[in-house]
Parts: sequence; structure tokens; C-alpha cells
Amino acid sequence: MKLCTVALLAALAHAQPPDRRSFEVASIKLHPEPITMSRDPSIHGSRIVGTASTLLDLIEDAYGLRRDQIMGAPPWAESDHYDLAAKAEGEAVITKDQFRQMMQSLLADRFQLQTHRETVELPIYALVVAKNGPKFQPSPPDAPNHGFVRGDAKGLHMEATRGTMAQLALQLCVTAGRPVLDRTGLTGIYTYTLDWFPANRTPPPDLDAPPSMFQALKDQLGLTLESTKGPVERLVVDHVANPSEN
Repeated sequence: MKLCTVALLAALAHAQPPDRRSFEVASIKLHPEPITMSRDPSIHGSRIVGTASTLLDLIEDAYGLRRDQIMGAPPWAESDHYDLAAKAEGEAVITKDQFRQMMQSLLADRFQLQTHRETVELPIYALVVAKNGPKFQPSPPDAPNHGFVRGDAKGLHMEATRGTMAQLALQLCVTAGRPVLDRTGLTGIYTYTLDWFPANRTPPPDLDAPPSMFQALKDQLGLTLESTKGPVERLVVDHVANPSEN
């Protein structure tokens, strides 16, 4: 992660390129109560559909951030839920980059979202190789791209057939309680599995839970997390308003 000045990041955040894409049509409405399910906005060809997403969910998707990287949002940004239906011009499949550009335009238009970026030194975990080296293998060239994380009250299970250490660090951020940065020096594509109990949860005393995240990484993958400080990029919400629905 490159360390830039706050002024430069802020200028880049507010400088909207003239060719930034927007949806041809878009509808965003409050989701009716009760909320029985939610689905983050996903790409379906030239269309985007989301169910019961919060504003923070939408910002995460639009800017490719974790929840802990978003600062200054009002309380309703996490309590109000919205249904989104949008379509890009034409019938071509929307790419991930186009999706983010269009979502950023939508948030600026409908929510009047204004932001700036900053980089600050915060407590992090550095993902590094343990003393005896990694316990996983490079993926075969013909390995299918398959990966998922699933969990229940007993813990979490992760599988990846073409995973990177950067992807692993990003997955661990969700339950580590702080950002995790890849400092393994391993740049390849790997196959690995991991079973662990999240660091931000406490197992019931009568539960035969899997090992902690720290122990699981060491025993199953030959990796470890070192507590340190590092640069963390954050998106600060300067202004936002309840959305227009048309």
C-alpha cells in the first residue's frame, strides 16, 4: 500500500473524470419492513440488482473498501435498507471497474455523497510466513478458479484453489478486528484451506470450536499475524443525504 499525502488523496477523490460512467436508468427505494433477506448489488449482464442494502454496503461496493475504512457516515447509513435496480446503456456485460464507476455516480447523484480520502497510521496485523515456512502448495496451471468462505456458530471454513496472499489477508480482515496487510512476500497463486474461529467472536463455553484465527494460520498454513502499525487508507464522508427515489 503506497503512502500518499492527504491533500493529494483528497484532490483525487473530488476530481471526477469527465468520462465516469453512469447508469442509463436506476431505481433506489427503501426496503419494506421486515427485512427477511439481503443481497449486495450484483452484476447481471448490463443490469445491477441489490436487495435491502445499507448505504454503507453500497459505499463498500462502489469504492472497494472494508467497513472499517469508511468514516463519518450518519447512523441511518447502517440502519436504513434500500432496494436497487439499475441498467447500463446497451446490453454489454458490466465490468467490475464500470460497476464501481456507475455506483459512485449513483451515490453522488441520489445520496449527494461527498467524500475525501486520507491515509493514517493505525494498528494492523501483518500477515507473514511463520518460522518453518508455508504449509500450502502453488496451484496447478489448470486448477479451476474456486473459492469461498462459509460459517456458522461453530466457526468459519475457507477454501481457495487459485488464491493469493493478498486475497487471504483481505478475507481475514473481516474477522480479525483490524486491517490485515499481506507482508508474506509470496506472490504466486496457491491452493489452501483454513478452519478457524473469528477473533472478533467468543465461542460458547460448551462449543467444540475450531482453533483461533492465530493458531489456525500457524498450524494449517504456516503463516502468522504480527501486531504492528501501518498506513490505512480511509474514506471520510463529508456530506450525504437521504436519497431521491426516481
